[in-house]
Amino acid sequence: MNPGAVTQRLFSRATVIFLFVVIVALLGASGYTYLQDRRLHTFSLSALRMASWNLAQLSAEASAFDQEVRLMLEGVGDPDELMLRYDVLWSRFDYLLNSEEAQPTRQTKDNARRLANLFQQLRAMESEIKESLDGAPGGWAEVESLWESQKSELHQVVFDSFVGDEANRLVNSVEESRDRLSNLRFLTLGALVAVFVYFGIAMVFVRHQSRTDQLTGLPNSNYLRTVRSVNPARAIVVCEIREYQLVLSEYGNDKASELVRLFVQKLQKELRNVDELIQISRSEFVILLRPPKGVDVEQVTQRLVAATAFDWRLHESILPISGVYGVAPPCEGLCPGWNTRYQEAHRALARAYLEGQSFYINGEDLEKRFREERLVHNGLLRFFNEEPGPLTLRIVYQPIVRARDCHQITGAEVLLRCNEDSIGFVPPNRVVNLCERYGLGADLGRWLFRQIARETRHLYREMDFLGALSINLNPAMLSDELVADVQTLLIDEGIPADALCMEITEDNAALEFERINDLIGQLHELGVSFALDDFGTGHSSLEYVRELKVDRLKIDRCFVEGIEDDPDKMRFLGSIIAMAEQAYMKSVIEGVENQTQWDMVHSLGGSLVQGYFAHRPMPFNDFMCLLMDPASEYPMRCNSPRYTLKS
Repeated sequence: MNPGAVTQRLFSRATVIFLFVVIVALLGASGYTYLQDRRLHTFSLSALRMASWNLAQLSAEASAFDQEVRLMLEGVGDPDELMLRYDVLWSRFDYLLNSEEAQPTRQTKDNARRLANLFQQLRAMESEIKESLDGAPGGWAEVESLWESQKSELHQVVFDSFVGDEANRLVNSVEESRDRLSNLRFLTLGALVAVFVYFGIAMVFVRHQSRTDQLTGLPNSNYLRTVRSVNPARAIVVCEIREYQLVLSEYGNDKASELVRLFVQKLQKELRNVDELIQISRSEFVILLRPPKGVDVEQVTQRLVAATAFDWRLHESILPISGVYGVAPPCEGLCPGWNTRYQEAHRALARAYLEGQSFYINGEDLEKRFREERLVHNGLLRFFNEEPGPLTLRIVYQPIVRARDCHQITGAEVLLRCNEDSIGFVPPNRVVNLCERYGLGADLGRWLFRQIARETRHLYREMDFLGALSINLNPAMLSDELVADVQTLLIDEGIPADALCMEITEDNAALEFERINDLIGQLHELGVSFALDDFGTGHSSLEYVRELKVDRLKIDRCFVEGIEDDPDKMRFLGSIIAMAEQAYMKSVIEGVENQTQWDMVHSLGGSLVQGYFAHRPMPFNDFMCLLMDPASEYPMRCNSPRYTLKS
């Protein structure tokens, strides 16, 4: 039988009602036994002993009186002793008829009536005894005759009270009470054993239920709290379903639960019996993994990634599902404790999410990276607060030139540079990502605008320069404040609007075409142009070209690399350039590194080029020197004596 069905029946409503009925029945039996025993209260053993003692005393005192009567009949008795025995017997009758202690004796059969008759007869003898003591002839024979009739009835009362029906009933009742108590104890003991067994099973069941996920049957977070140590030979893998929240929000809890069950099934197929899978939330799991001999943890993790990457059909659509993994690998030698390794696995998972990877394995490089990021983050906070610190930001300019002549400079892309004293050079994308993660993106954007205006305003005001400045926008800058920031921090500071080109990437646009196009439209009204940067590196590049109202298309360096050795690559690059022209967009080809690539790009009809072959990124002063070089040409105002190009 299915254990789940047994458990369900064991804790069903019928079982609980049955136990309740059993307990109520036991309480009822206890109450009945109590009431029955209360009826024996007046016939308790102590009362029986008292009644027996009273009757024994009555019998003894009657015998003593009988002896004195016989002695007086023979003429050798003592009158005083006779009267003493008479008074004692008289007092005994009075005690039996009136005292509380003698109530059990009176309640036996009709003893109260019989004792009252005997007492009355005894009192009637008193006159005969006194006459006999005065010497009346034949007096003692008359006394003896009266006494004999009483004596036989008195002995019958004693006999009936000792061995008659009432005493027998009392004994039988006591025995019945004892049997009832014995049976009740047995039933109570049996019921208590059954109840304790039931509650024991219930406690085990509840404990098991509290440590087991109801959806998948896997050990859950409560079970994980009981883990105190993990074998160093095991890897600790933390895994999450990347698309769980999307499925939950779009398709509801039932479909999300179905996804979790399917994901677990695919995980379990890749795990061995020595591995342990624990579910710590609806979409998050921990795997205590022992890699097979000769197989490193990276290979095992790759298999897990492949097994949990699948297309899931939902109604009429297909949703790609994948898992994200963070791994704390097996350790040797001095191994940190379980909590530290568990934290390392989560750190690796966080890094995988941040970098858009399927998995990340914790190691010295990851710890170093987190340590460096903390230093950079702290340095950024101090830098934006204008406090002295180990981190500095600056900007450089990489000229953008015409494809026909590298001396014809049409403008430059403004690039970020960062340096931290203990780390050295920090890649710009790391700086941008940290600013986005910790809410410093807007601060970075405003600092960038101010710095550009501070360095280039003289170029535009005094030198009549009209070349375009391409400025990368990070995601936080794509907000409602962007238009105001461009106006106040750039245009109002002397940078012509038509000299500004804002670059956005596909990731930054994030498919919010309506909102992004609204920003683009507002800035277009000011005269600012837009470029789509890193074209071709995302999954929906053509959709962005179609939907976004951009003026330039910056073709990523990956389409340029190797074109001199691969005719197919060259043809593909030519088709992208042609597409940009048909869409009425200027194309900027990035990553041109040698003369051969330059010539091929020029032959394909590329209009603008940006790459190391023409110019490397340079500080502003070097950019000014390049512009002042007599060999250089750049766009200027029409009335300027040095006007040579149109932008």
